[in-house]
Amino acid sequence: MPDAHLPKPSRLPRIGLALAGLLLASSLCAQTLHVASDGTDQADCSATAPCSLQAAQAKVRALRRQGREGIEVQLGDGIYRLREPLRFDAADSGAPGHPVRWRAAPGAQPVLAGSQSVQGRRDGALWSFVLPPDDEPTSIWMDGQRRWPSRTTACPHCVVDAKGLAKLPPTILRQLKVGSLAVLHARWRDFRCRVIAIGTDRVDLAQPCWRNTTLDSRNDWALASPVGKYYGGVDWFENLAGDPVAPGSYTVDATRHVLRYRPLPGEKAGVPAMELPLAEQLLRLEGTRAAPVHDLVFDGIGFAYTAWRKPMSNDGYVSLQAGYLVDGANRSALPDNGEGMTRIASAVDVEAGRDILFDHDRFEHLAAGGIALAGGTHGAAVTNSRFADLGGGGVFVGDTEAHPADAADKTADIVVADNLIDHVALAYRDNVAIMAGFVNGLEIAHNTVGDLPYSGISMGWGWNYEGDTPVESSIHIVANRIGRVMQQLADGGAIYTQGQSTPGTSCVVRNAIDMRHGREGNGIYLDEHTVDFDVERNVVLGSWVSAWAKWSGKLRIVDNWTDTAGKPHHPGPTKVWAPNFTGLKTLPPAALAVQRASGVREGQAAPALPIRVSAACPAG
Repeated sequence: MPDAHLPKPSRLPRIGLALAGLLLASSLCAQTLHVASDGTDQADCSATAPCSLQAAQAKVRALRRQGREGIEVQLGDGIYRLREPLRFDAADSGAPGHPVRWRAAPGAQPVLAGSQSVQGRRDGALWSFVLPPDDEPTSIWMDGQRRWPSRTTACPHCVVDAKGLAKLPPTILRQLKVGSLAVLHARWRDFRCRVIAIGTDRVDLAQPCWRNTTLDSRNDWALASPVGKYYGGVDWFENLAGDPVAPGSYTVDATRHVLRYRPLPGEKAGVPAMELPLAEQLLRLEGTRAAPVHDLVFDGIGFAYTAWRKPMSNDGYVSLQAGYLVDGANRSALPDNGEGMTRIASAVDVEAGRDILFDHDRFEHLAAGGIALAGGTHGAAVTNSRFADLGGGGVFVGDTEAHPADAADKTADIVVADNLIDHVALAYRDNVAIMAGFVNGLEIAHNTVGDLPYSGISMGWGWNYEGDTPVESSIHIVANRIGRVMQQLADGGAIYTQGQSTPGTSCVVRNAIDMRHGREGNGIYLDEHTVDFDVERNVVLGSWVSAWAKWSGKLRIVDNWTDTAGKPHHPGPTKVWAPNFTGLKTLPPAALAVQRASGVREGQAAPALPIRVSAACPAG
């Protein structure tokens, strides 16, 4: 009888064959492609012959058609210059459980850049750079530092009329040219319109831009416009004629295609070179309802140096709120509910995506926004990433239509977590760090947000014009750290909400908010038709919670800590405002624990695909 402790003779060969089969199957499926910033389309994408981004994309598509899985594209160190965005559709997708991974090679910091490096020359006290024909940049960078077009002083007494602005002082008028921009704001709204004609004491501004700034709505938003009571004059004009005066600024001679820059004192010894943005987008993932783009991961990649030319167009820049714009020549009124708007451009745009992950990426030195996850995207995440030096907002989520005809067209199941977002909205001041429109299933958690002209996190549309049915569900704003917001504009807050939620699914909990270093604003602003939210265990310093509208309700605002009086703001019959801990001189241990646990967590793992947001708020 065989020894009972020994395996049967046939078992080892079978196990060995099974392992060999698994390894063979794995080797047939797995594939690593190597890309270099100087790679060519003809290279085979091997470690010894890395290829271009475009060649790698073509090879991924070919491998996927063969049924290959486990594909990884490794980007080597360097700057990958793009004149047009990389465009992905369903053919670029991975498989469920086996996403195609586009990631930085070990130790590398690849950057997708929409710019070209332009060598300048010394021109007396200035530096001169030759520009491509028909291009007037709105942003340039020197040694990674943003430089601004020359601007005038403010014009507080400029008079608004139907065509533009009158009673400009001669000192300002002499600096202007056709193509200069008038820059102004009112409360939470920001405006830029192009000069199209210059008179003896006035300028005419481009249409429909100027007309759209003054439109009204049932919200009476003309109050926050150039014809409203909050108009305080023109902040400045930019894109001036002549040579730049202020160090660190530039002007453009469009006739000669020359940019002139006055260097800062520390730059005078340097060799003139600048990053001139040309591309407005760097990466566009665009699926359809029938054929979504899906199962893709982008890990460790930088996105930098984009342009954005829309503010120079006849539409200009007319904000409604938070980077969403009103344009078009046929409008008779502003939208009442958020629908019918366009969004500021973003370097990365995902439309109709499924299970898309951006992790440990860098969004820096961008003319407009960072990334948008919209257009019926289901299951996407932005995690462990850095956002800084952006002209617009950091992350945009969701849509402007509350009730699309097909529910699949509504964005759902989005995670924005553990990101560091500061010094954004530098040019377009109404933008915010994280902006979400209509969405079902959204987790905004453990982000650190600061240094913003307006709000930090903004969620929802609708005001009082979407009826009494939910427009969103499962909105979880949890454990974020927010400070130094509301630096310039008004009527916002560290966290701003809007819209009616599915009961029992949405919350604002355990956030650490410091409003002691900003201007007018609320810590947590439950605006207009915010309905069915729990607001619990937040630390709110220097401000408090606002729920002013009588048509907001079904709100639980309890167990929060504040150093202010913490009085209920329009209590209402369905708002629970107690208990809260108010007028604190020092924070109790429970509040200090919330502060310590808020913001970015170091070493946090990326979420696994597929990405789903639970219906209920997180416990704890």
